[in-house]
Amino acid sequence: MQEIIEELYKIGAVKIGEFTLTSGLKSPFYIDLRRIYSYPDLAMRIVDKIISSIDLREIDMIIGIATAGIPLATYIACKNKIPMGYIRIERKEHGTASTVEGDVSKKRIAVVDDVATTGGSIEKSIQTLKELGGDPKIVIVVVDREQGARERIERLGVKFYRLLTAKEIFRTLLLKRFIDEKIYKEILDYLEKTRSIIT
Repeated sequence: MQEIIEELYKIGAVKIGEFTLTSGLKSPFYIDLRRIYSYPDLAMRIVDKIISSIDLREIDMIIGIATAGIPLATYIACKNKIPMGYIRIERKEHGTASTVEGDVSKKRIAVVDDVATTGGSIEKSIQTLKELGGDPKIVIVVVDREQGARERIERLGVKFYRLLTAKEIFRTLLLKRFIDEKIYKEILDYLEKTRSIIT
C-alpha cells in the first residue's frame, strides 16, 4: 500500500493546505481521488486491492455516489460483472426526475464512494436506496478520513470497508519524507480534534 500512497501524493491526489470539505469542515489536507482516472494503471491497482479484500459474491448491484463514486463503481462492477447504477445527492429536475439510476428493488447493494469524512452523504444515499426497496449491505470507500463516517454507517447496520485511512496515508508520507514531523503532527491533531467533535 505504501507504493500506492506514494503515487497518490505524486499525482496530486493528496494535497496539503487549507480546504473546505463538502461536509463544511475546514481541513489542512484534501484527498482528490478524481485524479486517479487520468492514471488508469493506478486506478486499476486500487480497484484490484479493493476487490481482493471484499467478498462480493452476495452483492447483486454496485451503486456509485455522484460524482466521484461513479467511475470507481464502474471499475468495480465491470471487473466483477455485477450490475451497476448510481445515485445523485440531489434529485434531477428534468426527464424522469429520479434520484437513482438503476433498478435497485430487492437488490443487495454495495454503495461506493471515493472518500468518506462524516458519512452524511453516504447515510443519505443508504436511506434513499432503502426507500426504493434496495438492501444496502456494504459501503466501500478508498479513503476514510476517520472523522466519523465508519461509526455513522455501522450504526445503520451496514458494513464499512475502507482501503486506506488518512492516518495511514500521512504516516507513509512522513516515512517517505514527503512531509515533515510538524505537518504530520498538525494533521493528526486536527483529525483527533474533529473526530471527537463529530462522534
